[in-house]
Amino acid sequence: MAKLIISNQRTEEMVGDLQILSPEYRTYVGNQAQRMAWCLQEGDVLVLPVMPDEHFIDYVIGSLRIAREEIDIIVPPSGKCGDGILSRDRLMDPQFVAQLQESVREHDVGEVLPFHFDSTVVALSKILKLDGLTPGFAFLDQGGGRLLNSKATFRALAGGTGVPVPHGKVCSSQEEANEFLWEELLSRGYPAIVKRDFHVAGFGNEVVSPMPGVDPIGALRTVVTADRNALANYLAERWHWLTDLNRSPVVLERYFPDSLPLCAELHISDGGTELTGHGAMRMDPVLNGHVWPAPAAELPGFEVFLAVARRMCEPIHAMGYRGVVSVDAIVTSDQGILVNEFNCRVSGSTHAYSIGEHIVGGNFLAERVLVEQRRCTFPPSATMVKALTSSGLAYDHATRVGVLMTVEDNSTSGEFGEYCIVAENAEHAERLEAALAEVLASIQK
Repeated sequence: MAKLIISNQRTEEMVGDLQILSPEYRTYVGNQAQRMAWCLQEGDVLVLPVMPDEHFIDYVIGSLRIAREEIDIIVPPSGKCGDGILSRDRLMDPQFVAQLQESVREHDVGEVLPFHFDSTVVALSKILKLDGLTPGFAFLDQGGGRLLNSKATFRALAGGTGVPVPHGKVCSSQEEANEFLWEELLSRGYPAIVKRDFHVAGFGNEVVSPMPGVDPIGALRTVVTADRNALANYLAERWHWLTDLNRSPVVLERYFPDSLPLCAELHISDGGTELTGHGAMRMDPVLNGHVWPAPAAELPGFEVFLAVARRMCEPIHAMGYRGVVSVDAIVTSDQGILVNEFNCRVSGSTHAYSIGEHIVGGNFLAERVLVEQRRCTFPPSATMVKALTSSGLAYDHATRVGVLMTVEDNSTSGEFGEYCIVAENAEHAERLEAALAEVLASIQK
């Protein structure tokens, strides 16, 4: 069944006011949206915020072994948030909607796959008459997409299902937050991570610590609050940002400085829950890539992590949600595993699992290691592909190893590109990544 893929990487229901995102970040997010092109199959229609270079499109569909005429890529007119964000005014533009209706009819589309099924995509699905074909639509139609991307909702469901989580609390007032942070964590020498209820990839997180020297892995920065007055001043200064102008609570948790982040992706259907795969996140200091499968899979507690991830999906299934569930966790210094977040939407790993299934093939998570790096500086797509080929690093369908350029770098300043290495094992991946670094160093953007 052909899909309508909408790469709306940031929405108001994910991060709050889109206008507070910097122009540079919005442009980066628009480029990052290209990842969902790797989810294409024959007959699909893809909506992107910015049209990629045609060389890059040919590269992606060639890697997927799809004919160009079998897919359609559409970009709506620019909107109030610029070109990088698929805001509501862009997706609901009358001319764009008419163009999309025609493409959906021509391709016999029967399924909607957005990055985030927000209220705008719900409305668009109804206009396109795809609502009746979408599993779980009734739940999404009533705001279910926002509900299940809330960190506060995660804490409630984790508590109700007995999932091991970092010691924490959901707070709606500065006084409550100050009391918990100081009495339960900072006064006892524990740093804390302070999370906006809605945001992604660590960009809504900050660390507060009673002592200096704590690196903010998975957060934007560390703020030293050595006494209660300093903590109160921090909360007063940041409260409107942390709570999206008092529209949402703030989530507080103990922060584990020496922990390792990992993730698992599951898919909920009418028939139940299936594990798609698992990986580890590369943080610098926020999310900047992945490794699949997770090296932590060797730990004794890893199977328990997968079991509790499945258990969290049971109430989500009963609520009526159908689709991707991404569950994040940390491995602490004593090798314990604590779950700290979920998101019910397409994740930053979904495109890699599509690459594994449709390009690498076989039991790719058992037979190969995939390594992703973001914020890379690449030359134009045609030059980059030529460099990969001439260096012998380009992905080879016969050997099932090599480098894929998963996102082109269309920025004049660089650092917008992404790659995915497919290797036989971790050591092989390290060699390929080192060789790629040499190739990139020899190319001037």
